[in-house]
Amino acid sequence: MTASKKPLIYGPGDYSLTVTDGSLLPWVRPGERVTVSRRTDLRDGDVGVFHSREGMVFRQYCRDSQGNVYLFAVNRRERDRDLSVPAARFGEIVCYGRLCLARRIPLPTD
Repeated sequence: MTASKKPLIYGPGDYSLTVTDGSLLPWVRPGERVTVSRRTDLRDGDVGVFHSREGMVFRQYCRDSQGNVYLFAVNRRERDRDLSVPAARFGEIVCYGRLCLARRIPLPTD
């Protein structure tokens, strides 16, 4: 991901990023820009930009009733890169914002 000041593709936001890999396939292709809102109050199913042990990643957010957080790879071919964060360790993950996508991406069922 690289920061960009070029026109935004997916609607209003605070900044844009260029997707450099297949992590958002099939909804967003490599080379496309996505806009990101600095809002970090994510709802289940929102796609965010996170810093984790893998570095900066796009992941789909989901929180269970006990406060555990799951960060799903949007491209389900990369499901082995899903992250689960126990509630007690949620501070180890930093969210830099929510992608402003034209439509919601369904949460994975696998």
